[in-house]
Amino acid sequence: MLFRFIRRLKNRAVKQKRQPQEVIETDLNWIWQPFENSSNFQFSATVKKVAAAIIESSADDIPTITLEVDPRLVIPLCAIQLQDEINLTQLSSLKNELESVTVENLDNKIEFVDRVLSKITPKQRWLYLFNSLTLELKFALLFRLINYRRPTRNDWRNLFEKIEYEFKKGREYLIVLTVVFLLSLGSVIEIFAIMLNQPKSWVNGLMAITIVVVWSFLIVLWREFKAKEEKSELSEPTLLMQLGLLGPWTFCQEWYRLLRKNLVWEGVTALYEAKGVAKALAVPLAVAVGVAWAVAALLTVAAVGTVAWAAAGAGDVAVAVGVPVAAAVSVPVIVAVAGDVAVAVACAVAGAGVAAIGSGLGIWYRAKEKTDLGWVRFLSILAFPWFCWFPIVFGFTSFALYHRLSWEWQSISLFWLVIFGFCTVLWVRGKELEEKARNPLRGILDGQ
Repeated sequence: MLFRFIRRLKNRAVKQKRQPQEVIETDLNWIWQPFENSSNFQFSATVKKVAAAIIESSADDIPTITLEVDPRLVIPLCAIQLQDEINLTQLSSLKNELESVTVENLDNKIEFVDRVLSKITPKQRWLYLFNSLTLELKFALLFRLINYRRPTRNDWRNLFEKIEYEFKKGREYLIVLTVVFLLSLGSVIEIFAIMLNQPKSWVNGLMAITIVVVWSFLIVLWREFKAKEEKSELSEPTLLMQLGLLGPWTFCQEWYRLLRKNLVWEGVTALYEAKGVAKALAVPLAVAVGVAWAVAALLTVAAVGTVAWAAAGAGDVAVAVGVPVAAAVSVPVIVAVAGDVAVAVACAVAGAGVAAIGSGLGIWYRAKEKTDLGWVRFLSILAFPWFCWFPIVFGFTSFALYHRLSWEWQSISLFWLVIFGFCTVLWVRGKELEEKARNPLRGILDGQ
């Protein structure tokens, strides 16, 4: 009965003055590729002709009687080749319904399959092929189309290839994280060096803020890495790209979504809910400023550390406003102890700056639960520095290469080109391995 497709196809080709070899597709080898070792060449060629006939057929060519077609041919056609014949956008809305289906209950499966078919509105050809499958294979196919990503030809080619790999646990991602840490460490060391060279400058307060941003970014990455064992929403390593490399662009997108739709990005939640971040940030900030000004006054470390701890932990608007005020009031106190206005001003700048970006982050996070913030929402723009890890690291690392190692701009450009190329290759390779390991079609034929 299936070979009637081929005969009708050839007749239509003659009428349209087309060559038969133009009708039979030449890129269908992938359909039978997983089973080539279990069949001879002639049978594989026949399967390819049948697949081509089905693809080139029209509604008039479809038999009125549903025949049992080999599922090894039907599944790749329905899941991959003929994806455009169903409404894929409706599949994602069926995830919740899928969870309520009892696998052992036959009636539940039948009812679920019928409900899905009514929503995805398949074309006649796709429905004919789908109905030729057994109930178990129907459910298995729909389960994978709903629950997993869209299958590809490579997924079908690698149907029996078993790969155990997870990108967030793989060595490729770990190497990229190591590169990020080393670049961050290099930029922090350069910031320290600049502060030591100008111990009396109020700009050191701004330098300390950059250390806070870099340190907090590393903490967020560490929490994301550890979250792989907790099955939390941070288990996917996405913040490295969004909050790191594409930080400023992500800020523009997510801030727009906050103002227009009151949607809070999960990266903001990750920054805000990082346990111990405020206390952890106080240490590098206090050391950064304290080392540079240790000659001026020993109590400077304690003063800056206290201000930074309170500022970095400020999540509430009232606290965020109170911290810079306290920092300003502490200026004459530090002047009296240290005897240096520059030290006091730098402490105030550091405290007020960290408090400002902390308040912006706190306001942004509060929008998650409160939708009536009004004009206060616009103050969330103060959170922009949290998205500036890449500009900070890129700028200070490049300056270190130029100022400390006397590199020319050509050498610095080559350095970053190598870094980006190396990390990109690792990232792409890791994602490809993960895609193979997460083959949505693996095991689909086990229900035969």
